[in-house]
Amino acid sequence: MRVCFYGTDEEISRVCERPFLAVLGLRHPDPVLAFELSNVSVTGDPYGTVFRLAADLAEVRKEAGE
Repeated sequence: MRVCFYGTDEEISRVCERPFLAVLGLRHPDPVLAFELSNVSVTGDPYGTVFRLAADLAEVRKEAGE
């Protein structure tokens, strides 16, 4: 799935520093879902105050016994 995040340079940098993203699954059987980021691209607005991170997300499945 392809997603976009918008934020300041600090917020986008924090997302880019991590290869995985954890999401709380409130209405999902698993309380926390993990996603791997790939094909990341970052663009900025002409004024440099807001940045857009676009990335592919792939859910990381936990293997049996882990």
